[in-house]
Amino acid sequence: MQNLLMDIIFPQQACCICREPGLYRTRKPWCDKCEENLATMRESLPICDKCGKYLETGKGLCAECQKNPPLFDIARAVGPYDENYRIAIKVLKFMGRRHLAVRMGHMMAQVINEEPRFWPIDLIIPVPASAGHLKQRGFNQTEELGRQISRDIRVKMDVCSLKRVKETPSQRELSREEREKNLLCAFRVEENKKIYRKNLLLVDDVYTTGSTSKECTRTLLAAGAKRVCVITWATGIGF
Repeated sequence: MQNLLMDIIFPQQACCICREPGLYRTRKPWCDKCEENLATMRESLPICDKCGKYLETGKGLCAECQKNPPLFDIARAVGPYDENYRIAIKVLKFMGRRHLAVRMGHMMAQVINEEPRFWPIDLIIPVPASAGHLKQRGFNQTEELGRQISRDIRVKMDVCSLKRVKETPSQRELSREEREKNLLCAFRVEENKKIYRKNLLLVDDVYTTGSTSKECTRTLLAAGAKRVCVITWATGIGF
């Protein structure tokens, strides 16, 4: 019923990625050609066993995870942050097409269900948006993705425990070191008892340097969480 309502409110007459004319729905917001491209890109390269980044050569751990192992147990993404994956998340975030989160969140849930190391999961925590981004976009894309994941894997989502307490400038043009400094102490856990000794699933949109996921994980573990795993729509290339 909810998807039917969204299809009525957001009628789609073109593929959200390539703009091919047609009739599309919340469960199929892009054309068959773009769907095939997404599947091909996802399976094109091996991934880091820890952070899930795509590796250009070899297998095992990427150089960053070997040098500075993240505190989270495992991170995975649906596909690489390139071409169609990049377009899809930008359309969701910057064009306000919230209905895309239905299909994208469903695909993220499939990745979770296919990887035993994510489980058990007690609670889903979306990365909180800054006040500026919330005002600009009117919604938090990680909450939208997390809501669909919650429905699919039947685990409750908590949007109250993890808060962003520092307004941070955009991360897009910053180096890895600048991103980490930018996010230092940017998050806080409001009620430790909600996450204490819990197995948490952290939801974000993209994992490039991993600065956001790492700082959220550090904050959650410091507040008493048992373990944290990370799921994103797209991830970068590692070495």
